[in-house]
Amino acid sequence: MHFNGDNMENLKVGTDALFILLGAIMVLAMHSGFAFLELGTVRKKTRSTRW
Repeated sequence: MHFNGDNMENLKVGTDALFILLGAIMVLAMHSGFAFLELGTVRKKTRSTRW
């Protein structure tokens, strides 16, 4: 298969965008996972309503 400079640059830009998008998705998943972990560690009797 033959690639010229323009095709390689397009491939690089697309790969970089995909990497950043996947990283953002993983960070959001970690945030929600940590929130569920924190919710699971709070007992009902030690919980207080702050609102």
